[in-house]
This record gives sequence, C-alpha cells and structure tokens, in this order.
Amino acid sequence: MNVPIRNYLKTTIVLWLILALLGLSGMAWAHGGGTPRLVNEPLGPYWLSAWTNPDPPRVGELHVTAALARTDTGEPVTDPKITVIARAPHNDVIESVMDHEDATTPYFYNTDFEIPYAGAWIIELVVQDGTWEGRTSFPLEIQPAPINKNLIRLAAFATLVVLFTGWWFWGRHPRQKRVRKRIFMPRPDED
Repeated sequence: MNVPIRNYLKTTIVLWLILALLGLSGMAWAHGGGTPRLVNEPLGPYWLSAWTNPDPPRVGELHVTAALARTDTGEPVTDPKITVIARAPHNDVIESVMDHEDATTPYFYNTDFEIPYAGAWIIELVVQDGTWEGRTSFPLEIQPAPINKNLIRLAAFATLVVLFTGWWFWGRHPRQKRVRKRIFMPRPDED
C-alpha cells in the first residue's frame, strides 16, 4: 500500500476513534466534536478536519473544532495558527482565532462565535505556519433561532393579568343605565 494513503487512513481512523471515545465517555461535544464539515482536507503539508456544533447550526453561538495532521507522517500537529472567518451573505465578516483551551484533546483547535442571523454562510479556515498560508472553506446553512417559549409564556401571563385587571375594575359592577330625561312640551299647533 502506498505510504501517503496508509497515513491518510491511519489519521482518519485515529480522528474517528477519538470522536467515538468522546461520545462514549459522555464528555461534552461542545469542545471537541460535532458534525464533520471537512475530513482530512489536503491543505499544503497538512490534512485539515473541521467540525461544527450544534447540528443543525442555528443563530446564536457556533462552536468550530479543527484538527491538523501532517500529510507525510499522519501525525497531529499543534504549532500552526488557525483562524476561522465566517462570511455572511450580506458582507458581514466574523473572525476568530482558534486555540487549544477547553479542548478535549491537546490536538484540537477550538473557537466559539456568535452568528447574528440565518442564511447561507461560508466558513473559511486559514492555516498559517511561518510564511506559509493555506485556506479552505465550506458552506454552512444557518437556521433561524428557535422560538423562545418562555417569552410566549410571559406574554400570555401578561395578557391574562391585563384582562383580569380590566374585569376587576370595570366588569364586576354592572353599569347603571342612564335615564335620559325628556322634556315633553306641547307643540304650539296642538292647542
């Protein structure tokens, strides 16, 4: 078997085993997993894998996890700097530098950022190692945020309070009919 193919398979198996162990051990997926978006994407001297969480991606916090491995040996690397750039359909750009803090393994890069609105976003990963720079991207369809049920409950409660208050002040006491006094005067032609 060819050496690069063997290393590619070895790296893929190692990354999937790590993710499987994380799932079985009950660790939080928020800092080391999610839905695979790139799996061993060739990027210069590296293979890049990336995951996003939550699935499906929604307006609000988006967590991106990435892992780098050498193409020649398949060994994970942590030296290069990875920057995530999220490009919106309306010229908005959100940029975040990935780090190893709160990662489930020291080989994962993590970052969190806020997606302000739904739409077809492009997530670009920029890998910098000294003077070398490589870029790759993937599309990500961001769904609208779910309806906050607590706000609906609060609005229903406020409506009931207003209706009860109105009944209390105006509905408990029946209105008395106004009696109009009519003055009957004889017409001048009726005498």
